[in-house]
Amino acid sequence: MKFKSFLVISALFVTSIPAFSYAVTEELTSPEQMINYNYSSSIADYTQLVKAQNQNREYKSGRYKPNSVWRRIWEYLDPGADDGHLLQHDVKPEHSWQDW
Repeated sequence: MKFKSFLVISALFVTSIPAFSYAVTEELTSPEQMINYNYSSSIADYTQLVKAQNQNREYKSGRYKPNSVWRRIWEYLDPGADDGHLLQHDVKPEHSWQDW
């Protein structure tokens, strides 16, 4: 009987202890931390871009490099080529001459 009451009291004690976890959003959404948690570098860049947009500041991806003329011609001919401007432009529903 004493053992059962001891188990009940210890179970109540263990479940009544609050779990103190301290997590800061800035630390959890840093690119290094996200890559350590097996997110891709594109998702880490996107997260930094969204944070910058919410704070009304400009964010350029670390992967952006100025391209040569031949690389720009290739990107024009192949729409699937990565130009390093992922999510760096405004998406507008109407067509314009700048789409070409």
